[in-house]
Amino acid sequence: MAKFSYYNFLVENPDGGYILFNSLTKNIILMTADDREWMGAVDLKNVDEGDERFQTLAELNFIVDDDFDELEYYRLEWFRSLYSSGILRHTVILNLACNCDCPYCFENKNGQFMTKETADAYLKWLEPQVKDIKYFWMSWFGGEPLLSKQMIEYLTDGILKLAEKYHFEYAACVVTNGVLADADFVSKCERLHIANLQVTIDGERETHNKYRFLKANHGGTFDTILSNLADFCTRVHSDTASILRVNLTDENYPTIPQLLDEIPDVVRENCVLLLRWVYSHVEGRSPGVEFSAGKKGTRPYDNLAPLYELAQAKGFTPNSFDEGPSCNFCECDFDHAFQINYDGDLFMCTHSMDKSEVIGNVYEGFRTQGNLTRYAKFVNTNPFGDQECLDCKLLPICKGGCRKARYLGHKVCSDVKYSYEPYIIEKAKKATLENQ
Repeated sequence: MAKFSYYNFLVENPDGGYILFNSLTKNIILMTADDREWMGAVDLKNVDEGDERFQTLAELNFIVDDDFDELEYYRLEWFRSLYSSGILRHTVILNLACNCDCPYCFENKNGQFMTKETADAYLKWLEPQVKDIKYFWMSWFGGEPLLSKQMIEYLTDGILKLAEKYHFEYAACVVTNGVLADADFVSKCERLHIANLQVTIDGERETHNKYRFLKANHGGTFDTILSNLADFCTRVHSDTASILRVNLTDENYPTIPQLLDEIPDVVRENCVLLLRWVYSHVEGRSPGVEFSAGKKGTRPYDNLAPLYELAQAKGFTPNSFDEGPSCNFCECDFDHAFQINYDGDLFMCTHSMDKSEVIGNVYEGFRTQGNLTRYAKFVNTNPFGDQECLDCKLLPICKGGCRKARYLGHKVCSDVKYSYEPYIIEKAKKATLENQ
Protein backbone atom coordinates (compact mmCIF):
# COMPACT_ATOMS: atom_id res chain seq x y z
CA MET A 1 0.00 0.00 0.00
CA ALA A 2 1.03 3.63 -0.48
CA LYS A 3 0.43 7.10 0.89
CA PHE A 4 1.14 10.67 -0.10
CA SER A 5 4.35 12.03 1.42
CA TYR A 6 3.80 14.12 4.55
CA TYR A 7 6.25 16.66 3.12
CA ASN A 8 4.27 17.46 -0.03
CA PHE A 9 3.24 21.05 -0.74
CA LEU A 10 0.74 21.93 -3.46
CA VAL A 11 0.53 25.60 -4.46
CA GLU A 12 -1.06 27.46 -7.34
CA ASN A 13 1.28 28.30 -10.19
CA PRO A 14 0.97 31.95 -11.32
CA ASP A 15 1.61 30.70 -14.86
CA GLY A 16 -1.32 28.29 -14.64
CA GLY A 17 -1.92 24.95 -13.02
CA TYR A 18 -0.21 23.86 -9.82
CA ILE A 19 3.23 23.16 -8.37
CA LEU A 20 3.85 20.05 -6.29
CA PHE A 21 6.96 20.33 -4.12
CA ASN A 22 8.45 17.95 -1.58
CA SER A 23 10.53 19.51 1.16
CA LEU A 24 12.27 16.23 2.04
CA THR A 25 13.50 15.28 -1.43
CA LYS A 26 13.41 18.82 -2.94
CA ASN A 27 11.65 17.27 -5.95
CA ILE A 28 9.27 19.52 -7.84
CA ILE A 29 6.72 18.90 -10.59
CA LEU A 30 4.23 21.02 -12.52
CA MET A 31 0.64 19.76 -12.46
CA THR A 32 -2.62 20.48 -14.24
CA ALA A 33 -6.03 20.97 -12.65
CA ASP A 34 -6.86 17.40 -13.72
CA ASP A 35 -3.75 16.12 -11.93
CA ARG A 36 -4.78 17.93 -8.76
CA GLU A 37 -8.30 16.52 -9.01
CA TRP A 38 -6.84 13.01 -9.39
CA MET A 39 -4.69 13.50 -6.27
CA GLY A 40 -7.73 14.58 -4.28
CA ALA A 41 -9.87 11.66 -5.37
CA VAL A 42 -7.48 8.70 -5.66
CA ASP A 43 -7.64 5.85 -3.13
CA LEU A 44 -3.99 4.86 -2.71
CA LYS A 45 -4.99 1.66 -0.93
CA ASN A 46 -6.66 0.36 -4.08
CA VAL A 47 -4.95 2.35 -6.82
CA ASP A 48 -3.85 0.77 -10.09
CA GLU A 49 -0.06 0.89 -9.70
CA GLY A 50 0.23 0.87 -13.47
CA ASP A 51 -1.48 4.27 -13.63
CA GLU A 52 0.90 6.78 -15.21
CA ARG A 53 0.22 9.48 -12.62
CA PHE A 54 0.82 7.03 -9.77
CA GLN A 55 4.07 5.80 -11.29
CA THR A 56 5.41 9.34 -11.84
CA LEU A 57 4.58 10.51 -8.31
CA ALA A 58 5.93 7.32 -6.74
CA GLU A 59 9.16 7.54 -8.73
CA LEU A 60 9.71 11.09 -7.41
CA ASN A 61 8.68 10.11 -3.85
CA PHE A 62 5.59 12.28 -3.75
CA ILE A 63 3.95 8.92 -3.06
CA VAL A 64 5.75 6.59 -0.64
CA ASP A 65 5.16 3.18 0.85
CA ASP A 66 2.59 3.12 3.62
CA ASP A 67 5.13 1.80 6.14
CA PHE A 68 7.84 4.36 5.27
CA ASP A 69 8.50 6.66 8.26
CA GLU A 70 9.81 9.78 6.54
CA LEU A 71 10.60 11.60 9.76
CA GLU A 72 12.68 8.69 11.01
CA TYR A 73 14.54 8.64 7.69
CA TYR A 74 15.18 12.39 7.89
CA ARG A 75 16.41 12.00 11.48
CA LEU A 76 18.91 9.41 10.24
CA GLU A 77 20.17 11.69 7.46
CA TRP A 78 20.39 14.62 9.86
CA PHE A 79 22.64 12.71 12.24
CA ARG A 80 24.66 11.23 9.39
CA SER A 81 25.38 14.77 8.25
CA LEU A 82 26.31 15.80 11.78
CA TYR A 83 28.68 12.90 12.34
CA SER A 84 30.19 12.70 8.86
CA SER A 85 33.24 10.55 9.40
CA GLY A 86 36.63 11.57 8.19
CA ILE A 87 35.88 15.29 7.78
CA LEU A 88 37.35 18.03 9.96
CA ARG A 89 36.07 21.61 9.72
CA HIS A 90 37.73 24.59 11.34
CA THR A 91 36.99 28.30 11.20
CA VAL A 92 39.98 30.37 12.25
CA ILE A 93 39.36 34.00 13.23
CA LEU A 94 42.73 35.48 12.33
CA ASN A 95 41.99 38.91 13.75
CA LEU A 96 39.30 41.20 15.04
CA ALA A 97 40.25 44.15 12.88
CA CYS A 98 38.88 45.48 9.63
CA ASN A 99 39.74 47.94 6.90
CA CYS A 100 36.03 48.72 6.45
CA ASP A 101 33.52 50.21 8.88
CA CYS A 102 30.09 48.84 7.95
CA PRO A 103 27.34 50.30 10.19
CA TYR A 104 25.46 46.99 10.60
CA CYS A 105 28.50 44.85 11.52
CA PHE A 106 27.78 42.59 14.50
CA GLU A 107 31.43 42.22 15.51
CA ASN A 108 33.09 44.36 18.15
CA LYS A 109 36.53 44.96 16.63
CA ASN A 110 39.39 45.14 19.14
CA GLY A 111 42.27 45.31 16.68
CA GLN A 112 43.86 42.08 17.91
CA PHE A 113 45.71 39.64 15.62
CA MET A 114 46.81 36.04 15.94
CA THR A 115 50.48 35.76 16.92
CA LYS A 116 53.04 33.20 15.73
CA GLU A 117 53.00 31.69 19.22
CA THR A 118 49.25 31.07 19.01
CA ALA A 119 49.59 29.80 15.44
CA ASP A 120 52.18 27.25 16.57
CA ALA A 121 49.93 26.23 19.47
CA TYR A 122 47.07 25.78 17.01
CA LEU A 123 49.13 23.54 14.73
CA LYS A 124 50.25 21.46 17.71
CA TRP A 125 46.63 21.15 18.92
CA LEU A 126 45.51 20.33 15.37
CA GLU A 127 47.88 17.42 14.72
CA PRO A 128 46.12 14.75 16.81
CA GLN A 129 42.81 15.66 15.11
CA VAL A 130 44.08 15.00 11.57
CA LYS A 131 45.69 11.60 12.05
CA ASP A 132 42.64 9.65 10.88
CA ILE A 133 40.73 12.12 8.72
CA LYS A 134 40.21 12.07 4.97
CA TYR A 135 39.45 15.75 4.41
CA PHE A 136 40.14 19.03 6.19
CA TRP A 137 38.10 22.11 5.29
CA MET A 138 39.34 25.47 6.57
CA SER A 139 37.46 28.76 6.62
CA TRP A 140 39.65 31.84 7.12
CA PHE A 141 37.57 34.41 8.95
CA GLY A 142 37.85 37.70 10.82
CA GLY A 143 37.51 40.66 11.29
CA GLU A 144 39.01 40.85 7.84
CA PRO A 145 41.18 37.75 7.32
CA LEU A 146 43.16 39.28 4.46
CA LEU A 147 44.70 41.73 6.92
CA SER A 148 46.53 38.57 8.04
CA LYS A 149 47.83 37.29 4.69
CA GLN A 150 51.21 36.30 6.09
CA MET A 151 49.53 34.34 8.87
CA ILE A 152 47.37 32.51 6.29
CA GLU A 153 50.57 31.50 4.48
CA TYR A 154 52.30 30.43 7.69
CA LEU A 155 49.40 28.32 8.94
CA THR A 156 48.79 26.84 5.49
CA ASP A 157 52.41 25.70 5.26
CA GLY A 158 52.00 23.98 8.63
CA ILE A 159 48.72 22.34 7.63
CA LEU A 160 50.15 21.10 4.31
CA LYS A 161 53.04 19.45 6.17
CA LEU A 162 50.46 17.61 8.27
CA ALA A 163 48.52 16.70 5.11
CA GLU A 164 51.64 15.17 3.61
CA LYS A 165 52.39 13.28 6.82
CA TYR A 166 48.86 11.93 7.42
CA HIS A 167 47.56 11.78 3.83
CA PHE A 168 44.41 13.90 3.98
CA GLU A 169 43.05 16.36 1.43
CA TYR A 170 42.96 20.05 2.34
CA ALA A 171 41.03 23.01 0.95
CA ALA A 172 40.14 26.45 2.27
CA CYS A 173 37.81 29.36 1.70
CA VAL A 174 38.14 32.99 2.73
CA VAL A 175 35.21 35.02 4.04
CA THR A 176 36.39 38.48 3.07
CA ASN A 177 35.12 41.92 2.18
CA GLY A 178 37.20 41.49 -0.97
CA VAL A 179 39.07 44.79 -0.85
CA LEU A 180 42.44 43.13 -0.21
CA ALA A 181 41.91 40.14 -2.55
CA ASP A 182 44.32 41.77 -4.99
CA ALA A 183 46.28 40.26 -7.87
CA ASP A 184 49.20 39.23 -5.65
CA PHE A 185 46.87 37.37 -3.28
CA VAL A 186 45.02 35.66 -6.14
CA SER A 187 48.35 34.51 -7.60
CA LYS A 188 49.01 32.60 -4.35
CA CYS A 189 45.59 31.02 -3.93
CA GLU A 190 46.41 27.78 -5.73
CA ARG A 191 49.47 27.19 -3.54
CA LEU A 192 47.42 28.07 -0.46
CA HIS A 193 44.66 25.62 -1.53
CA ILE A 194 42.10 28.44 -1.37
CA ALA A 195 39.21 27.06 -3.39
CA ASN A 196 36.72 29.91 -3.09
CA LEU A 197 35.87 33.26 -1.60
CA GLN A 198 32.73 34.58 0.05
CA VAL A 199 32.38 38.27 -0.73
CA THR A 200 29.56 40.64 0.17
CA ILE A 201 28.02 43.50 -1.82
CA ASP A 202 25.52 46.03 -0.44
CA GLY A 203 23.58 47.18 -3.49
CA GLU A 204 24.62 49.07 -6.61
CA ARG A 205 27.73 51.24 -6.54
CA GLU A 206 26.38 54.39 -4.85
CA THR A 207 24.35 52.57 -2.19
CA HIS A 208 27.07 50.00 -1.53
CA ASN A 209 29.66 52.71 -0.94
CA LYS A 210 27.42 54.28 1.72
CA TYR A 211 27.40 51.02 3.69
CA ARG A 212 30.72 49.35 2.92
CA PHE A 213 33.40 52.02 2.99
CA LEU A 214 37.05 52.15 4.03
CA LYS A 215 37.68 52.97 7.64
CA ALA A 216 40.73 55.12 6.86
CA ASN A 217 39.15 57.66 4.51
CA HIS A 218 35.52 56.52 3.97
CA GLY A 219 36.50 55.71 0.39
CA GLY A 220 34.20 53.54 -1.72
CA THR A 221 34.94 49.85 -2.21
CA PHE A 222 32.45 48.71 -4.85
CA ASP A 223 34.70 48.73 -7.92
CA THR A 224 37.68 47.27 -6.08
CA ILE A 225 35.66 44.37 -4.67
CA LEU A 226 34.08 43.39 -7.98
CA SER A 227 37.35 43.75 -9.87
CA ASN A 228 39.16 41.53 -7.37
CA LEU A 229 36.38 38.94 -7.36
CA ALA A 230 36.35 38.86 -11.16
CA ASP A 231 40.12 38.30 -11.17
CA PHE A 232 39.74 35.43 -8.69
CA CYS A 233 36.96 33.83 -10.73
CA THR A 234 39.07 34.13 -13.88
CA ARG A 235 42.26 32.61 -12.48
CA VAL A 236 41.14 30.20 -9.72
CA HIS A 237 39.04 27.22 -10.72
CA SER A 238 37.46 24.87 -8.21
CA ASP A 239 34.72 22.29 -7.88
CA THR A 240 33.32 24.51 -5.11
CA ALA A 241 31.75 27.76 -6.28
CA SER A 242 32.60 31.09 -4.72
CA ILE A 243 29.78 32.96 -3.02
CA LEU A 244 28.56 36.44 -3.81
CA ARG A 245 26.41 37.51 -0.91
CA VAL A 246 24.15 40.54 -1.20
CA ASN A 247 23.04 42.09 2.06
CA LEU A 248 19.54 43.53 1.77
CA THR A 249 18.24 46.59 3.61
CA ASP A 250 15.19 48.79 3.19
CA GLU A 251 17.40 51.38 1.52
CA ASN A 252 19.28 49.19 -0.94
CA TYR A 253 16.44 46.82 -1.88
CA PRO A 254 15.27 48.94 -4.87
CA THR A 255 18.83 49.04 -6.24
CA ILE A 256 19.31 45.27 -6.54
CA PRO A 257 18.10 45.02 -10.18
CA GLN A 258 20.67 47.64 -11.12
CA LEU A 259 23.32 45.80 -9.11
CA LEU A 260 22.65 42.56 -10.95
CA ASP A 261 23.39 44.33 -14.22
CA GLU A 262 26.68 45.65 -12.83
CA ILE A 263 28.06 42.22 -11.87
CA PRO A 264 30.77 41.09 -14.34
CA ASP A 265 29.91 38.04 -16.43
CA VAL A 266 32.79 35.98 -15.03
CA VAL A 267 31.44 36.52 -11.50
CA ARG A 268 27.89 35.75 -12.61
CA GLU A 269 29.10 32.49 -14.16
CA ASN A 270 31.34 31.31 -11.32
CA CYS A 271 29.59 32.36 -8.11
CA VAL A 272 26.51 31.27 -6.24
CA LEU A 273 24.28 34.24 -5.38
CA LEU A 274 22.97 34.60 -1.83
CA LEU A 275 20.45 37.27 -0.86
CA ARG A 276 20.21 37.86 2.88
CA TRP A 277 18.37 40.40 5.02
CA VAL A 278 20.44 42.51 7.40
CA TYR A 279 19.05 41.77 10.85
CA SER A 280 19.47 43.87 13.95
CA HIS A 281 21.99 42.67 16.53
CA VAL A 282 22.60 43.44 20.17
CA GLU A 283 26.32 43.33 19.40
CA GLY A 284 28.45 45.53 17.19
CA ARG A 285 28.25 49.10 15.97
CA SER A 286 24.48 49.62 15.80
CA PRO A 287 22.83 47.54 18.53
CA GLY A 288 19.10 47.11 18.00
CA VAL A 289 18.93 49.15 14.78
CA GLU A 290 16.53 47.65 12.23
CA PHE A 291 18.02 47.91 8.75
CA SER A 292 15.46 45.83 6.86
CA ALA A 293 12.27 45.73 8.92
CA GLY A 294 10.09 47.30 6.23
CA LYS A 295 10.98 45.08 3.29
CA LYS A 296 11.58 41.97 5.38
CA GLY A 297 8.27 42.33 7.19
CA THR A 298 6.56 39.30 8.72
CA ARG A 299 6.86 37.23 5.52
CA PRO A 300 10.56 37.62 4.76
CA TYR A 301 10.63 35.48 1.63
CA ASP A 302 7.94 37.46 -0.18
CA ASN A 303 10.40 40.15 -1.22
CA LEU A 304 13.29 37.74 -1.78
CA ALA A 305 11.47 35.59 -4.33
CA PRO A 306 11.14 38.24 -7.10
CA LEU A 307 14.81 39.12 -6.77
CA TYR A 308 15.84 35.48 -7.09
CA GLU A 309 13.55 35.11 -10.10
CA LEU A 310 15.14 38.16 -11.71
CA ALA A 311 18.64 36.90 -10.90
CA GLN A 312 17.91 33.54 -12.51
CA ALA A 313 16.65 35.27 -15.65
CA LYS A 314 19.92 37.22 -15.78
CA GLY A 315 22.05 34.08 -15.64
CA PHE A 316 22.93 33.88 -11.96
CA THR A 317 22.97 30.64 -9.98
CA PRO A 318 21.05 31.49 -6.83
CA ASN A 319 20.97 29.57 -3.58
CA SER A 320 17.57 30.79 -2.46
CA PHE A 321 17.57 29.00 0.87
CA ASP A 322 18.21 25.30 0.65
CA GLU A 323 20.04 23.50 -2.12
CA GLY A 324 20.85 19.81 -2.19
CA PRO A 325 20.49 17.09 0.44
CA SER A 326 22.74 18.59 3.14
CA CYS A 327 21.22 18.59 6.62
CA ASN A 328 23.35 21.33 8.14
CA PHE A 329 22.03 24.84 8.75
CA CYS A 330 25.51 26.41 8.92
CA GLU A 331 29.18 25.52 9.30
CA CYS A 332 28.73 25.02 13.06
CA ASP A 333 26.40 22.07 12.49
CA PHE A 334 28.97 19.31 12.45
CA ASP A 335 30.84 17.22 14.95
CA HIS A 336 34.56 17.99 14.71
CA ALA A 337 33.79 21.60 13.78
CA PHE A 338 35.58 24.20 15.85
CA GLN A 339 35.79 27.97 15.74
CA ILE A 340 39.24 29.18 16.83
CA ASN A 341 39.76 32.79 17.84
CA TYR A 342 42.89 34.88 17.16
CA ASP A 343 44.06 34.27 20.77
CA GLY A 344 43.51 30.52 20.57
CA ASP A 345 40.18 30.42 22.39
CA LEU A 346 37.76 27.75 21.19
CA PHE A 347 34.13 28.58 20.44
CA MET A 348 31.03 26.76 19.27
CA CYS A 349 29.96 29.67 17.03
CA THR A 350 31.65 32.71 15.48
CA HIS A 351 28.71 35.07 15.96
CA SER A 352 29.73 37.00 19.06
CA MET A 353 32.91 35.38 20.43
CA ASP A 354 32.14 36.66 23.91
CA LYS A 355 34.52 35.37 26.59
CA SER A 356 31.58 33.79 28.39
CA GLU A 357 31.18 31.42 25.44
CA VAL A 358 34.75 30.10 25.44
CA ILE A 359 34.91 26.30 25.78
CA GLY A 360 38.71 25.98 25.89
CA ASN A 361 41.80 27.02 23.96
CA VAL A 362 44.46 25.56 21.70
CA TYR A 363 47.05 25.69 24.48
CA GLU A 364 45.12 23.48 26.90
CA GLY A 365 42.22 21.95 24.96
CA PHE A 366 38.85 21.94 26.71
CA ARG A 367 40.62 22.60 30.06
CA THR A 368 37.70 21.39 32.16
CA GLN A 369 35.12 18.63 31.99
CA GLY A 370 32.52 21.38 32.32
CA ASN A 371 33.66 22.89 29.01
CA LEU A 372 33.61 19.45 27.42
CA THR A 373 30.05 19.05 28.65
CA ARG A 374 29.04 22.40 27.17
CA TYR A 375 30.53 21.41 23.83
CA ALA A 376 28.78 18.04 23.93
CA LYS A 377 25.44 19.71 24.70
CA PHE A 378 25.94 22.11 21.81
CA VAL A 379 26.76 19.32 19.34
CA ASN A 380 23.88 17.21 20.64
CA THR A 381 21.37 20.07 20.32
CA ASN A 382 18.84 19.09 17.68
CA PRO A 383 15.19 19.73 16.68
CA PHE A 384 13.93 16.21 17.33
CA GLY A 385 12.76 16.85 20.87
CA ASP A 386 10.64 19.81 19.74
CA GLN A 387 7.11 18.77 18.82
CA GLU A 388 6.53 21.90 16.77
CA CYS A 389 9.55 20.98 14.62
CA LEU A 390 8.51 17.34 14.37
CA ASP A 391 5.10 18.42 13.06
CA CYS A 392 6.52 21.05 10.69
CA LYS A 393 6.54 20.08 7.02
CA LEU A 394 9.41 22.55 6.48
CA LEU A 395 11.80 20.85 8.89
CA PRO A 396 13.92 19.44 6.01
CA ILE A 397 14.24 22.99 4.68
CA CYS A 398 15.24 24.84 7.85
CA LYS A 399 16.95 21.75 9.36
CA GLY A 400 16.12 22.94 12.83
CA GLY A 401 17.45 26.45 12.32
CA CYS A 402 20.33 28.10 14.15
CA ARG A 403 21.88 25.61 16.56
CA LYS A 404 23.20 28.32 18.84
CA ALA A 405 19.78 29.96 19.16
CA ARG A 406 18.21 26.61 20.04
CA TYR A 407 21.06 25.83 22.45
CA LEU A 408 20.39 29.14 24.21
CA GLY A 409 16.66 28.45 24.39
CA HIS A 410 15.28 30.83 21.75
CA LYS A 411 14.53 28.86 18.60
CA VAL A 412 14.37 30.85 15.38
CA CYS A 413 12.15 29.53 12.58
CA SER A 414 13.16 30.00 8.95
CA ASP A 415 12.00 32.85 6.73
CA VAL A 416 10.37 30.29 4.44
CA LYS A 417 7.93 29.16 7.14
CA TYR A 418 6.03 32.42 6.91
CA SER A 419 5.90 32.61 3.12
CA TYR A 420 6.49 29.21 1.63
CA GLU A 421 4.35 29.86 -1.48
CA PRO A 422 6.76 32.34 -3.13
CA TYR A 423 9.66 30.08 -2.12
CA ILE A 424 8.12 27.10 -3.95
CA ILE A 425 7.12 29.21 -6.97
CA GLU A 426 10.66 30.56 -7.21
CA LYS A 427 12.06 27.00 -6.97
CA ALA A 428 9.77 25.89 -9.79
CA LYS A 429 10.85 28.76 -12.05
CA LYS A 430 14.49 27.95 -11.34
CA ALA A 431 13.93 24.31 -12.24
CA THR A 432 12.14 25.32 -15.45
CA LEU A 433 15.04 27.57 -16.50
CA GLU A 434 17.59 24.86 -15.73
CA ASN A 435 15.70 22.34 -17.86
CA GLN A 436 15.25 24.60 -20.86
